[in-house]
Amino acid sequence: MRDAQVPAQELTLDIEAPAAGGTSIARHDGQVVFVSGALPGEKVRVRTEAGPAARFLRAVVTEVIEASAHRVPDRRLDYASTGSAGFGGMEYAHVDLAHSRTLKAEVVRDQLSRIGHIDHDAEVLPAPGETDGTDWRTRVQLAVDDEGRAGMLAPRSHEVIPVTTPPLAAGPLHGLDIAALRVPGVRRLEFAWAGDHGALIVRGRPTPQVLDEIESWLPMTFSLLAEAAGGGNDRGRGRGGRARGRGRAHAPAAELRVIRGDRTLTETVHGRDFTVGADGFWQVHRDAAALLSSEVVAALPADVDAITDLYCGVGLLGICAATAAGAPLFGVEGAEAAIAHARNNAADLDARFLALSVDRARLPDSDVIILDPPRAGAGRKATSAIIGSSARTLVYVSCDPATLARDLAALTGGGFSIESLTGFDLFPLTSHVETVTVLRR
Repeated sequence: MRDAQVPAQELTLDIEAPAAGGTSIARHDGQVVFVSGALPGEKVRVRTEAGPAARFLRAVVTEVIEASAHRVPDRRLDYASTGSAGFGGMEYAHVDLAHSRTLKAEVVRDQLSRIGHIDHDAEVLPAPGETDGTDWRTRVQLAVDDEGRAGMLAPRSHEVIPVTTPPLAAGPLHGLDIAALRVPGVRRLEFAWAGDHGALIVRGRPTPQVLDEIESWLPMTFSLLAEAAGGGNDRGRGRGGRARGRGRAHAPAAELRVIRGDRTLTETVHGRDFTVGADGFWQVHRDAAALLSSEVVAALPADVDAITDLYCGVGLLGICAATAAGAPLFGVEGAEAAIAHARNNAADLDARFLALSVDRARLPDSDVIILDPPRAGAGRKATSAIIGSSARTLVYVSCDPATLARDLAALTGGGFSIESLTGFDLFPLTSHVETVTVLRR
């Protein structure tokens, strides 16, 4: 029997509160409606999505009847090349920047309370030196439509909205003339920038002529890589390039061939160089690596015997902590390529790294554990291992308040106490937020 289908409707709604994902909550005949493009306190006209009957509806604003004082012109119009500003990845494009942080803090508190049953205040702070929130992304992924035009995906859709330049991009990424590109056969373009050099990865099956045209278009400060023939086994991506399976077993990435330049980038944090693959995970905000590593170092106790870094990637947080504390380091990460870079990045330290799913790793004796999991969070096996470890200090860096709340409930139930929880707006004008939680026992 087919599920009952609900047709699209035109409704007038009063918006009540912010919700996860950058939507807002309203109600219609007792049913919750998640509305995109609205703000709490507004009265709006919306069109709901048609689809199977569910406990809630999704809707998009078609008209603002009574606007919030915090509403601003939609910033997506600055990037759209066709006049359509309906692409995803800028859920707070219509909200003034300071108020968007207030909304994110409300979402963090709600998730902690509702999912984790944790009553804890949370504020979301800007990154140092933040301006208008439009020039921070050092990693950008653009989809490509059947006509070869690059752009952003519409929310909950495979439709590509062409753009003139990469939205919210920092440095030279911001100046790339995306509208000039026509790249038939390409599925996705992945840009990265690191200080004074960058990389572009071309995914799909373009002809040699299209690759030649991309190489001519691309500034010489960028390396150019493409999927090898027969490639296409993409890793799942999350949070601007973070593999969903990072720290867990996952399918290998498609092999890349170098057309120009190098397959690695060099990031510099607090005077120390870190090598990362052009397709590897690195913090997206231009200042995130320095900010988060400083927060981790500040949380260290006066005396540290040993540090374990879970979901360590190329070693950023653990290496910065071990350098500051003068302590040995053990790192665990599921991606073998990242572990190879971590070993090179920590060559001058007393450090060991293991390429293994965090869920399968046996934790050594350490008085400090750092973890920075993907959006899926740590989960039951990892939190149980942490509770059973010798660690007295835990620094949890999270990019998802819901899975953070779930994991904190387990950790506090296992004897840890929350000393501090701070949000950072490392994804301005999007719905995402980074948090750093320090726990002790």
